[in-house]
Amino acid sequence: MERPASAGAVDRALAHCAATVRYTCAQLLRVRRLGVEGGPYPGAAALLAATARTLREAGAGLRASGPVPVTGPIEAEIAAFDATRAAGPDGRTEPVGTAAARLGLGAVSLDAAEGSRFLVLAVRVSRRAPLPPDDTPADQRPGPFWYAHAPAAALWWRRFRANLTPRSVYFQNALRIAAALGAARLVAGALDLSHGFWVLLATLTLMRTSAVDTRMTLRPALTGTACGAAATAALLIVVGERPAFYAAALPPVMLIAFTVGPMLGLAWAQGTFTVVVALVFTQLAPVGWRLAEARLVNVATGAAIGILAGLCAWPRGGGQELRRRTAELLTDSALALRETVAVVTGTGPAHGALRRARLTTLLTEASYAQYRSERHDAAGEGPNWQAALLAGQHTVRGAEPLLARMPAGTAAIGPAAAASLVRDADRVAAAFDLRASALLARVPLDGHPDRSATGTAGTGAAGARAAVSEGTAAEGAGTTGPAEQRLAEARDSLLDEHTSAARMPADVASLHTVDVVVWLGGLLDDLARVTAPAPRTAEAGSG
Repeated sequence: MERPASAGAVDRALAHCAATVRYTCAQLLRVRRLGVEGGPYPGAAALLAATARTLREAGAGLRASGPVPVTGPIEAEIAAFDATRAAGPDGRTEPVGTAAARLGLGAVSLDAAEGSRFLVLAVRVSRRAPLPPDDTPADQRPGPFWYAHAPAAALWWRRFRANLTPRSVYFQNALRIAAALGAARLVAGALDLSHGFWVLLATLTLMRTSAVDTRMTLRPALTGTACGAAATAALLIVVGERPAFYAAALPPVMLIAFTVGPMLGLAWAQGTFTVVVALVFTQLAPVGWRLAEARLVNVATGAAIGILAGLCAWPRGGGQELRRRTAELLTDSALALRETVAVVTGTGPAHGALRRARLTTLLTEASYAQYRSERHDAAGEGPNWQAALLAGQHTVRGAEPLLARMPAGTAAIGPAAAASLVRDADRVAAAFDLRASALLARVPLDGHPDRSATGTAGTGAAGARAAVSEGTAAEGAGTTGPAEQRLAEARDSLLDEHTSAARMPADVASLHTVDVVVWLGGLLDDLARVTAPAPRTAEAGSG
Protein backbone atom coordinates (compact mmCIF):
# COMPACT_ATOMS: atom_id res chain seq x y z
CA MET A 1 0.00 0.00 0.00
CA GLU A 2 1.64 3.23 -1.16
CA ARG A 3 0.42 6.63 -0.04
CA PRO A 4 1.91 10.11 0.49
CA ALA A 5 3.32 9.96 4.00
CA SER A 6 5.89 12.73 4.21
CA ALA A 7 5.40 15.71 6.49
CA GLY A 8 6.13 18.08 3.61
CA ALA A 9 3.51 20.33 2.08
CA VAL A 10 3.27 18.35 -1.17
CA ASP A 11 2.52 15.02 0.49
CA ARG A 12 0.11 16.64 2.92
CA ALA A 13 -1.72 18.18 -0.02
CA LEU A 14 -1.86 14.84 -1.85
CA ALA A 15 -3.34 13.22 1.27
CA HIS A 16 -5.89 16.05 1.34
CA CYS A 17 -6.68 15.30 -2.31
CA ALA A 18 -7.40 11.65 -1.55
CA ALA A 19 -9.71 12.47 1.36
CA THR A 20 -11.50 15.16 -0.65
CA VAL A 21 -12.09 12.84 -3.60
CA ARG A 22 -13.71 10.30 -1.28
CA TYR A 23 -15.90 13.00 0.28
CA THR A 24 -16.96 14.40 -3.10
CA CYS A 25 -17.70 10.91 -4.41
CA ALA A 26 -19.97 10.27 -1.43
CA GLN A 27 -21.87 13.49 -2.13
CA LEU A 28 -22.30 12.62 -5.80
CA LEU A 29 -23.75 9.23 -4.86
CA ARG A 30 -26.27 11.04 -2.66
CA VAL A 31 -27.11 13.34 -5.59
CA ARG A 32 -28.18 10.31 -7.59
CA ARG A 33 -30.49 9.06 -4.84
CA LEU A 34 -32.07 12.44 -4.08
CA GLY A 35 -32.53 13.17 -7.78
CA VAL A 36 -34.59 10.00 -8.17
CA GLU A 37 -36.70 10.75 -5.09
CA GLY A 38 -37.43 14.43 -5.64
CA GLY A 39 -36.75 15.31 -9.24
CA PRO A 40 -34.53 18.11 -10.58
CA TYR A 41 -33.60 21.22 -8.63
CA PRO A 42 -33.16 24.57 -10.44
CA GLY A 43 -29.51 25.15 -11.31
CA ALA A 44 -28.30 21.83 -9.89
CA ALA A 45 -27.56 20.31 -13.30
CA ALA A 46 -25.36 23.24 -14.33
CA LEU A 47 -23.57 23.16 -10.99
CA LEU A 48 -22.92 19.43 -11.24
CA ALA A 49 -21.64 19.83 -14.80
CA ALA A 50 -19.23 22.49 -13.54
CA THR A 51 -18.23 20.17 -10.70
CA ALA A 52 -17.42 17.42 -13.21
CA ARG A 53 -15.27 19.81 -15.23
CA THR A 54 -13.47 20.96 -12.11
CA LEU A 55 -12.76 17.38 -11.05
CA ARG A 56 -11.32 16.59 -14.48
CA GLU A 57 -9.13 19.69 -14.35
CA ALA A 58 -7.94 18.78 -10.87
CA GLY A 59 -7.11 15.27 -12.04
CA ALA A 60 -5.08 16.66 -14.93
CA GLY A 61 -3.35 19.05 -12.53
CA LEU A 62 -2.09 16.19 -10.39
CA ARG A 63 0.26 15.26 -13.21
CA ALA A 64 3.42 17.35 -13.27
CA SER A 65 2.96 18.01 -16.97
CA GLY A 66 -0.68 19.10 -16.66
CA PRO A 67 -1.98 22.66 -16.27
CA VAL A 68 -2.47 23.96 -12.73
CA PRO A 69 -6.24 24.23 -12.07
CA VAL A 70 -7.91 27.41 -10.86
CA THR A 71 -10.90 27.96 -8.59
CA GLY A 72 -12.46 30.86 -10.49
CA PRO A 73 -14.92 28.90 -12.69
CA ILE A 74 -16.33 26.70 -9.93
CA GLU A 75 -16.57 29.66 -7.54
CA ALA A 76 -18.61 31.54 -10.16
CA GLU A 77 -20.93 28.55 -10.59
CA ILE A 78 -21.37 28.25 -6.82
CA ALA A 79 -22.26 31.95 -6.59
CA ALA A 80 -24.78 31.58 -9.45
CA PHE A 81 -26.35 28.56 -7.77
CA ASP A 82 -26.63 30.40 -4.47
CA ALA A 83 -28.43 33.21 -6.29
CA THR A 84 -30.82 30.71 -7.90
CA ARG A 85 -31.60 29.12 -4.55
CA ALA A 86 -32.19 32.48 -2.91
CA ALA A 87 -34.66 33.44 -5.66
CA GLY A 88 -37.30 31.28 -3.98
CA PRO A 89 -39.42 28.23 -4.84
CA ASP A 90 -40.98 27.67 -8.23
CA GLY A 91 -44.50 27.89 -6.81
CA ARG A 92 -45.34 24.20 -7.09
CA THR A 93 -47.25 22.47 -4.33
CA GLU A 94 -45.64 19.10 -3.59
CA PRO A 95 -45.51 16.61 -0.73
CA VAL A 96 -43.08 17.27 2.06
CA GLY A 97 -41.01 14.20 1.19
CA THR A 98 -40.59 15.31 -2.43
CA ALA A 99 -39.77 18.87 -1.41
CA ALA A 100 -37.23 17.56 1.10
CA ALA A 101 -35.54 15.47 -1.57
CA ARG A 102 -35.42 18.43 -3.97
CA LEU A 103 -33.97 20.77 -1.35
CA GLY A 104 -31.60 18.04 -0.29
CA LEU A 105 -30.50 17.63 -3.88
CA GLY A 106 -29.63 21.31 -4.06
CA ALA A 107 -27.69 21.20 -0.80
CA VAL A 108 -25.78 18.03 -1.71
CA SER A 109 -24.97 19.42 -5.16
CA LEU A 110 -23.53 22.47 -3.43
CA ASP A 111 -21.49 20.21 -1.13
CA ALA A 112 -20.10 18.32 -4.13
CA ALA A 113 -19.15 21.61 -5.80
CA GLU A 114 -17.45 22.80 -2.62
CA GLY A 115 -15.58 19.50 -2.54
CA SER A 116 -14.30 20.01 -6.07
CA ARG A 117 -13.22 23.56 -5.17
CA PHE A 118 -11.38 22.21 -2.13
CA LEU A 119 -9.73 19.59 -4.35
CA VAL A 120 -8.46 22.29 -6.69
CA LEU A 121 -6.93 24.14 -3.75
CA ALA A 122 -5.20 20.95 -2.58
CA VAL A 123 -3.86 20.30 -6.08
CA ARG A 124 -2.52 23.85 -6.25
CA VAL A 125 -0.68 23.29 -2.98
CA SER A 126 0.79 20.05 -4.34
CA ARG A 127 2.00 21.98 -7.40
CA ARG A 128 3.31 24.82 -5.17
CA ALA A 129 1.00 27.32 -6.83
CA PRO A 130 -0.31 30.39 -4.93
CA LEU A 131 -3.60 30.12 -3.07
CA PRO A 132 -6.41 32.66 -2.75
CA PRO A 133 -6.88 34.33 0.67
CA ASP A 134 -7.96 31.95 3.42
CA ASP A 135 -11.72 32.20 3.96
CA THR A 136 -11.64 30.28 7.26
CA PRO A 137 -13.31 32.26 10.07
CA ALA A 138 -10.85 33.87 12.46
CA ASP A 139 -11.97 31.77 15.43
CA GLN A 140 -11.46 28.53 13.42
CA ARG A 141 -7.96 29.24 12.15
CA PRO A 142 -5.57 27.81 11.18
CA GLY A 143 -7.51 26.62 8.16
CA PRO A 144 -7.14 23.30 6.34
CA PHE A 145 -4.21 24.53 4.22
CA TRP A 146 -2.20 26.06 7.03
CA TYR A 147 0.83 24.08 5.85
CA ALA A 148 0.91 25.49 2.30
CA HIS A 149 3.64 28.07 2.93
CA ALA A 150 5.17 26.70 6.15
CA PRO A 151 8.91 25.83 6.15
CA ALA A 152 9.74 22.15 5.77
CA ALA A 153 11.55 22.09 9.12
CA ALA A 154 8.48 23.47 10.88
CA LEU A 155 6.25 20.84 9.23
CA TRP A 156 8.54 18.01 10.26
CA TRP A 157 8.70 19.35 13.81
CA ARG A 158 4.92 19.56 13.93
CA ARG A 159 4.65 15.97 12.67
CA PHE A 160 7.18 14.82 15.29
CA ARG A 161 5.39 16.68 18.07
CA ALA A 162 1.98 15.35 17.02
CA ASN A 163 3.26 11.76 17.17
CA LEU A 164 5.13 12.22 20.45
CA THR A 165 2.37 10.43 22.32
CA PRO A 166 1.67 6.81 23.26
CA ARG A 167 -1.47 7.09 21.12
CA SER A 168 0.66 7.17 17.97
CA VAL A 169 1.55 3.89 16.25
CA TYR A 170 4.78 5.52 15.07
CA PHE A 171 5.73 6.23 18.68
CA GLN A 172 4.85 2.66 19.68
CA ASN A 173 6.91 1.20 16.84
CA ALA A 174 9.89 3.38 17.76
CA LEU A 175 9.76 2.22 21.39
CA ARG A 176 9.38 -1.42 20.34
CA ILE A 177 12.36 -1.29 17.99
CA ALA A 178 14.53 0.63 20.46
CA ALA A 179 13.84 -1.91 23.20
CA ALA A 180 14.53 -4.81 20.84
CA LEU A 181 17.82 -3.35 19.63
CA GLY A 182 18.90 -2.65 23.20
CA ALA A 183 18.14 -6.22 24.19
CA ALA A 184 19.94 -7.54 21.10
CA ARG A 185 23.06 -5.56 22.01
CA LEU A 186 23.03 -6.91 25.56
CA VAL A 187 22.55 -10.50 24.42
CA ALA A 188 25.28 -10.26 21.78
CA GLY A 189 27.70 -8.87 24.38
CA ALA A 190 26.72 -11.32 27.12
CA LEU A 191 27.11 -14.36 24.84
CA ASP A 192 30.26 -12.92 23.24
CA LEU A 193 28.92 -13.69 19.78
CA SER A 194 31.30 -13.13 16.90
CA HIS A 195 30.03 -10.53 14.48
CA GLY A 196 27.37 -9.61 17.05
CA PHE A 197 26.16 -6.69 14.97
CA TRP A 198 24.40 -9.31 12.82
CA VAL A 199 22.10 -9.91 15.79
CA LEU A 200 21.05 -6.26 15.78
CA LEU A 201 20.71 -6.25 12.01
CA ALA A 202 18.52 -9.37 12.08
CA THR A 203 16.35 -7.91 14.82
CA LEU A 204 15.90 -4.69 12.88
CA THR A 205 15.11 -6.33 9.53
CA LEU A 206 12.86 -9.14 10.78
CA MET A 207 10.74 -7.23 13.30
CA ARG A 208 7.22 -6.31 12.21
CA THR A 209 4.53 -4.17 13.79
CA SER A 210 2.70 -7.14 15.35
CA ALA A 211 3.84 -10.34 17.06
CA VAL A 212 1.99 -12.45 14.50
CA ASP A 213 3.74 -10.81 11.56
CA THR A 214 7.14 -11.08 13.29
CA ARG A 215 6.57 -14.78 13.94
CA MET A 216 5.55 -15.30 10.31
CA THR A 217 8.93 -13.92 9.18
CA LEU A 218 10.89 -16.39 11.32
CA ARG A 219 10.51 -19.48 9.14
CA PRO A 220 11.43 -17.93 5.76
CA ALA A 221 14.23 -15.91 7.38
CA LEU A 222 15.83 -18.94 9.01
CA THR A 223 15.27 -21.10 5.93
CA GLY A 224 16.86 -18.54 3.66
CA THR A 225 19.74 -17.92 6.06
CA ALA A 226 20.37 -21.67 6.42
CA CYS A 227 20.42 -22.15 2.65
CA GLY A 228 22.69 -19.12 2.24
CA ALA A 229 24.98 -20.40 5.00
CA ALA A 230 25.20 -23.81 3.34
CA ALA A 231 26.03 -22.22 0.00
CA THR A 232 28.60 -19.97 1.68
CA ALA A 233 30.26 -22.87 3.48
CA ALA A 234 30.47 -24.88 0.28
CA LEU A 235 31.90 -21.89 -1.57
CA LEU A 236 34.57 -21.26 1.05
CA ILE A 237 35.55 -24.92 1.16
CA VAL A 238 35.72 -25.36 -2.61
CA VAL A 239 37.31 -22.03 -3.59
CA GLY A 240 39.51 -21.60 -0.53
CA GLU A 241 41.57 -18.47 0.02
CA ARG A 242 41.40 -16.83 -3.40
CA PRO A 243 40.59 -13.13 -2.76
CA ALA A 244 40.60 -12.31 -6.47
CA PHE A 245 37.74 -14.71 -7.11
CA TYR A 246 35.68 -13.28 -4.25
CA ALA A 247 36.36 -9.72 -5.40
CA ALA A 248 35.13 -10.55 -8.91
CA ALA A 249 32.05 -12.39 -7.65
CA LEU A 250 30.99 -9.71 -5.16
CA PRO A 251 29.45 -7.09 -7.56
CA PRO A 252 27.08 -9.42 -9.45
CA VAL A 253 26.09 -11.29 -6.27
CA MET A 254 25.45 -8.01 -4.48
CA LEU A 255 23.35 -6.75 -7.42
CA ILE A 256 21.24 -9.90 -7.33
CA ALA A 257 20.89 -9.79 -3.54
CA PHE A 258 19.67 -6.21 -3.40
CA THR A 259 17.41 -6.27 -6.46
CA VAL A 260 16.11 -9.74 -7.24
CA GLY A 261 16.30 -11.06 -3.66
CA PRO A 262 13.62 -8.80 -2.10
CA MET A 263 11.35 -9.39 -5.09
CA LEU A 264 11.45 -13.17 -4.58
CA GLY A 265 10.64 -12.97 -0.87
CA LEU A 266 12.24 -12.86 2.55
CA ALA A 267 13.91 -16.28 2.27
CA TRP A 268 15.74 -15.31 -0.92
CA ALA A 269 16.67 -11.92 0.51
CA GLN A 270 18.21 -13.45 3.64
CA GLY A 271 19.95 -16.22 1.71
CA THR A 272 21.54 -13.97 -0.88
CA PHE A 273 22.52 -11.42 1.76
CA THR A 274 24.30 -14.16 3.70
CA VAL A 275 26.40 -14.92 0.62
CA VAL A 276 27.12 -11.19 0.15
CA VAL A 277 28.32 -10.86 3.75
CA ALA A 278 30.67 -13.80 3.32
CA LEU A 279 32.13 -12.37 0.13
CA VAL A 280 32.73 -9.02 1.85
CA PHE A 281 34.49 -10.60 4.82
CA THR A 282 36.79 -12.60 2.56
CA GLN A 283 38.17 -9.26 1.34
CA LEU A 284 39.08 -8.21 4.88
CA ALA A 285 40.68 -11.31 6.39
CA PRO A 286 40.95 -15.06 5.78
CA VAL A 287 37.74 -16.80 6.81
CA GLY A 288 36.52 -20.36 7.03
CA TRP A 289 33.25 -22.18 6.84
CA ARG A 290 32.45 -21.26 10.46
CA LEU A 291 31.56 -17.76 9.24
CA ALA A 292 28.38 -19.27 7.81
CA GLU A 293 27.67 -20.93 11.14
CA ALA A 294 28.08 -17.63 12.98
CA ARG A 295 25.74 -15.94 10.54
CA LEU A 296 23.02 -18.55 11.11
CA VAL A 297 23.33 -18.36 14.91
CA ASN A 298 23.22 -14.57 14.93
CA VAL A 299 20.17 -14.38 12.66
CA ALA A 300 18.33 -16.94 14.80
CA THR A 301 19.21 -14.98 17.96
CA GLY A 302 18.08 -11.69 16.45
CA ALA A 303 14.82 -13.20 15.23
CA ALA A 304 14.08 -14.67 18.67
CA ILE A 305 14.71 -11.30 20.31
CA GLY A 306 12.39 -9.63 17.80
CA ILE A 307 9.61 -12.09 18.56
CA LEU A 308 9.97 -11.61 22.31
CA ALA A 309 9.98 -7.83 21.93
CA GLY A 310 6.86 -8.04 19.78
CA LEU A 311 5.11 -10.17 22.40
CA CYS A 312 5.98 -7.76 25.20
CA ALA A 313 5.19 -4.44 23.47
CA TRP A 314 1.85 -3.96 21.71
CA PRO A 315 1.68 -7.55 20.38
CA ARG A 316 -1.53 -6.92 18.44
CA GLY A 317 0.09 -4.20 16.38
CA GLY A 318 -2.23 -1.67 14.80
CA GLY A 319 -5.45 -3.62 15.44
CA GLN A 320 -5.96 -2.70 19.08
CA GLU A 321 -4.70 0.83 18.61
CA LEU A 322 -6.97 1.29 15.61
CA ARG A 323 -9.97 0.40 17.76
CA ARG A 324 -9.04 3.00 20.36
CA ARG A 325 -8.15 5.66 17.81
CA THR A 326 -11.35 5.08 15.82
CA ALA A 327 -13.45 5.38 18.96
CA GLU A 328 -11.61 8.60 19.83
CA LEU A 329 -12.16 9.88 16.28
CA LEU A 330 -15.90 9.26 16.50
CA THR A 331 -16.02 11.00 19.88
CA ASP A 332 -14.04 14.01 18.63
CA SER A 333 -16.20 14.11 15.49
CA ALA A 334 -19.28 14.31 17.70
CA LEU A 335 -17.76 17.29 19.53
CA ALA A 336 -16.78 18.90 16.23
CA LEU A 337 -20.25 18.64 14.71
CA ARG A 338 -21.82 20.01 17.91
CA GLU A 339 -19.40 22.93 17.83
CA THR A 340 -20.03 23.59 14.14
CA VAL A 341 -23.81 23.70 14.58
CA ALA A 342 -23.44 25.88 17.66
CA VAL A 343 -21.29 28.39 15.74
CA VAL A 344 -23.49 28.62 12.63
CA THR A 345 -26.67 28.94 14.74
CA GLY A 346 -25.11 31.48 17.09
CA THR A 347 -25.79 29.36 20.17
CA GLY A 348 -22.17 28.87 21.20
CA PRO A 349 -18.56 29.79 20.41
CA ALA A 350 -15.82 27.69 18.88
CA HIS A 351 -13.59 25.98 21.40
CA GLY A 352 -11.14 24.07 19.20
CA ALA A 353 -13.10 20.84 18.69
CA LEU A 354 -12.65 20.93 14.92
CA ARG A 355 -8.88 21.32 15.25
CA ARG A 356 -8.75 18.37 17.66
CA ALA A 357 -10.78 16.30 15.22
CA ARG A 358 -8.23 17.07 12.48
CA LEU A 359 -5.37 15.84 14.68
CA THR A 360 -7.25 12.72 15.72
CA THR A 361 -7.98 12.02 12.06
CA LEU A 362 -4.25 12.04 11.29
CA LEU A 363 -3.50 9.60 14.13
CA THR A 364 -6.34 7.33 13.07
CA GLU A 365 -5.19 7.36 9.44
CA ALA A 366 -1.72 6.26 10.57
CA SER A 367 -3.22 3.45 12.67
CA TYR A 368 -5.38 2.33 9.76
CA ALA A 369 -2.43 2.34 7.35
CA GLN A 370 -0.45 0.11 9.73
CA TYR A 371 -3.46 -2.13 10.31
CA ARG A 372 -3.85 -2.70 6.57
CA SER A 373 -0.20 -3.79 6.34
CA GLU A 374 -0.63 -6.50 8.99
CA ARG A 375 -2.14 -9.99 9.00
CA HIS A 376 -5.48 -10.34 10.77
CA ASP A 377 -8.03 -13.02 11.37
CA ALA A 378 -10.95 -12.33 9.03
CA ALA A 379 -13.43 -13.48 11.68
CA GLY A 380 -12.19 -10.95 14.23
CA GLU A 381 -11.55 -7.87 12.14
CA GLY A 382 -14.47 -5.94 13.61
CA PRO A 383 -16.56 -3.33 11.81
CA ASN A 384 -15.80 -1.51 8.61
CA TRP A 385 -12.81 0.48 9.81
CA GLN A 386 -12.50 2.49 6.64
CA ALA A 387 -16.16 3.54 6.89
CA ALA A 388 -15.53 4.74 10.44
CA LEU A 389 -12.49 6.68 9.28
CA LEU A 390 -14.50 8.22 6.46
CA ALA A 391 -17.23 9.26 8.92
CA GLY A 392 -14.63 11.26 10.84
CA GLN A 393 -13.07 12.69 7.69
CA HIS A 394 -16.47 13.72 6.34
CA THR A 395 -17.30 15.46 9.60
CA VAL A 396 -14.25 17.67 9.22
CA ARG A 397 -14.52 18.10 5.45
CA GLY A 398 -18.21 18.99 5.68
CA ALA A 399 -17.79 21.41 8.57
CA GLU A 400 -15.06 23.46 6.90
CA PRO A 401 -17.13 24.79 3.95
CA LEU A 402 -20.15 25.33 6.20
CA LEU A 403 -18.14 27.54 8.54
CA ALA A 404 -16.55 29.38 5.61
CA ARG A 405 -19.89 29.95 3.84
CA MET A 406 -22.13 30.77 6.79
CA PRO A 407 -21.43 33.69 9.13
CA ALA A 408 -22.01 32.89 12.78
CA GLY A 409 -25.69 32.85 13.73
CA THR A 410 -27.10 32.74 10.18
CA ALA A 411 -28.15 29.07 9.94
CA ALA A 412 -31.56 29.38 11.62
CA ILE A 413 -34.54 31.74 11.77
CA GLY A 414 -35.02 32.68 15.39
CA PRO A 415 -34.12 31.01 18.68
CA ALA A 416 -36.68 28.21 18.29
CA ALA A 417 -35.26 27.06 14.94
CA ALA A 418 -31.72 27.34 16.29
CA ALA A 419 -32.62 25.25 19.33
CA SER A 420 -34.24 22.62 17.08
CA LEU A 421 -31.13 22.43 14.92
CA VAL A 422 -28.91 22.10 17.98
CA ARG A 423 -31.09 19.24 19.25
CA ASP A 424 -30.74 17.50 15.90
CA ALA A 425 -26.96 17.90 16.10
CA ASP A 426 -26.99 16.49 19.63
CA ARG A 427 -28.87 13.43 18.44
CA VAL A 428 -26.46 12.81 15.58
CA ALA A 429 -23.52 13.35 17.94
CA ALA A 430 -25.10 10.88 20.37
CA ALA A 431 -25.09 8.27 17.58
CA PHE A 432 -21.37 8.91 17.08
CA ASP A 433 -20.75 8.58 20.81
CA LEU A 434 -22.70 5.34 20.96
CA ARG A 435 -20.69 3.87 18.11
CA ALA A 436 -17.49 4.89 19.90
CA SER A 437 -18.62 3.24 23.13
CA ALA A 438 -19.60 0.08 21.27
CA LEU A 439 -16.16 -0.11 19.67
CA LEU A 440 -14.38 0.21 23.00
CA ALA A 441 -16.70 -2.33 24.64
CA ARG A 442 -16.31 -4.73 21.68
CA VAL A 443 -20.06 -5.21 21.38
CA PRO A 444 -21.90 -5.59 18.06
CA LEU A 445 -22.83 -2.21 16.64
CA ASP A 446 -26.34 -3.43 15.85
CA GLY A 447 -26.97 -5.03 19.21
CA HIS A 448 -29.43 -3.99 21.91
CA PRO A 449 -28.79 -0.78 23.86
CA ASP A 450 -29.18 -0.10 27.52
CA ARG A 451 -32.89 -0.41 28.33
CA SER A 452 -32.74 2.84 30.30
CA ALA A 453 -32.24 4.74 27.06
CA THR A 454 -35.36 3.42 25.35
CA GLY A 455 -38.06 5.11 27.35
CA THR A 456 -38.16 8.38 25.41
CA ALA A 457 -38.54 6.98 21.91
CA GLY A 458 -41.78 7.44 20.10
CA THR A 459 -43.07 7.10 16.60
CA GLY A 460 -42.72 9.15 13.42
CA ALA A 461 -40.01 11.78 13.21
CA ALA A 462 -39.52 11.88 16.97
CA GLY A 463 -39.08 8.12 17.09
CA ALA A 464 -36.61 8.26 14.22
CA ARG A 465 -34.56 10.94 15.97
CA ALA A 466 -34.59 8.86 19.15
CA ALA A 467 -33.25 5.97 17.10
CA VAL A 468 -30.33 8.21 16.21
CA SER A 469 -29.53 8.82 19.85
CA GLU A 470 -29.86 5.14 20.65
CA GLY A 471 -28.21 4.00 17.43
CA THR A 472 -29.40 0.42 17.88
CA ALA A 473 -32.61 -1.58 18.21
CA ALA A 474 -34.98 -0.55 21.00
CA GLU A 475 -37.82 -2.85 21.91
CA GLY A 476 -41.09 -0.95 22.07
CA ALA A 477 -39.51 2.19 20.68
CA GLY A 478 -41.48 2.20 17.48
CA THR A 479 -38.52 1.42 15.19
CA THR A 480 -37.71 -1.91 13.70
CA GLY A 481 -35.21 -3.36 11.30
CA PRO A 482 -31.41 -3.15 11.20
CA ALA A 483 -29.49 -0.20 12.56
CA GLU A 484 -28.66 1.06 9.08
CA GLN A 485 -32.35 1.33 8.17
CA ARG A 486 -33.20 3.22 11.35
CA LEU A 487 -30.35 5.67 10.76
CA ALA A 488 -31.63 6.22 7.22
CA GLU A 489 -35.14 6.86 8.57
CA ALA A 490 -33.73 9.33 11.06
CA ARG A 491 -31.85 11.13 8.30
CA ASP A 492 -35.01 11.49 6.21
CA SER A 493 -37.00 12.68 9.22
CA LEU A 494 -34.45 15.37 10.04
CA LEU A 495 -34.70 16.77 6.53
CA ASP A 496 -38.50 16.52 6.38
CA GLU A 497 -38.81 18.44 9.63
CA HIS A 498 -36.91 21.46 8.32
CA THR A 499 -38.31 21.49 4.78
CA SER A 500 -41.36 23.65 5.44
CA ALA A 501 -39.22 26.48 6.76
CA ALA A 502 -37.15 26.49 3.60
CA ARG A 503 -40.00 26.32 1.10
CA MET A 504 -41.66 29.58 1.92
CA PRO A 505 -40.06 32.01 2.21
CA ALA A 506 -36.78 30.72 0.82
CA ASP A 507 -34.52 33.13 2.64
CA VAL A 508 -30.83 32.61 3.25
CA ALA A 509 -31.20 31.42 6.84
CA SER A 510 -33.71 28.71 5.96
CA LEU A 511 -31.53 27.45 3.13
CA HIS A 512 -28.56 27.40 5.48
CA THR A 513 -30.68 25.31 7.81
CA VAL A 514 -31.24 22.79 5.04
CA ASP A 515 -27.51 22.77 4.25
CA VAL A 516 -26.68 21.94 7.86
CA VAL A 517 -29.36 19.25 8.09
CA VAL A 518 -28.22 17.65 4.83
CA TRP A 519 -24.68 17.57 6.21
CA LEU A 520 -25.94 15.89 9.38
CA GLY A 521 -27.93 13.44 7.28
CA GLY A 522 -24.83 12.57 5.28
CA LEU A 523 -22.99 11.83 8.53
CA LEU A 524 -25.78 9.44 9.49
CA ASP A 525 -25.32 7.73 6.12
CA ASP A 526 -21.61 7.39 6.85
CA LEU A 527 -22.27 6.14 10.34
CA ALA A 528 -24.67 3.47 9.10
CA ARG A 529 -21.87 1.92 7.06
CA VAL A 530 -19.74 1.49 10.17
CA THR A 531 -22.06 -1.25 11.42
CA ALA A 532 -21.35 -3.52 8.46
CA PRO A 533 -18.14 -5.54 8.03
CA ALA A 534 -15.83 -4.23 5.36
CA PRO A 535 -16.01 -6.09 2.03
CA ARG A 536 -12.84 -8.15 1.76
CA THR A 537 -12.15 -7.57 -1.92
CA ALA A 538 -13.22 -3.95 -2.06
CA GLU A 539 -11.35 -2.84 1.03
CA ALA A 540 -8.20 -4.57 0.01
CA GLY A 541 -7.84 -2.21 -2.87
CA SER A 542 -8.77 0.96 -1.08
CA GLY A 543 -6.41 3.41 0.43
